[in-house]
Amino acid sequence: MKSIISSLIIILLSVIFIFPIFTQAQPLVPTTCEGANCDWDDLVGLAQNIMNFLIVLSLPLAAVAFAWAGFLMMTAAGSEEKIKKAHGIFLKVGVGFLIVLTAWLIVYLITSTLLKEGYSLLKE
Repeated sequence: MKSIISSLIIILLSVIFIFPIFTQAQPLVPTTCEGANCDWDDLVGLAQNIMNFLIVLSLPLAAVAFAWAGFLMMTAAGSEEKIKKAHGIFLKVGVGFLIVLTAWLIVYLITSTLLKEGYSLLKE
């Protein structure tokens, strides 16, 4: 029974994590960067692309963790220990996902400001 459950978990995780990467077809490295011709905008664009990729990756992870906590709560059958464990998972995942979204917002605001036309880090 455990081998069937572990096989299903592996299949589920591979569907969640591997297949969307192939269908997304969006490169992480900015297309304007060719060899040694990369500049500050390309580096900031790379940071923004990595953050967006990690946000997309964190969504299924949070959904699976919330589903697991919900499953624990539904199958608790009145057990206070399992209910407390499920509440702890809900809280940790919620706080973690809030931190991820806050980090994305900060990076988005910084990169959108730094990539504005005519903005230069070195004032000339």
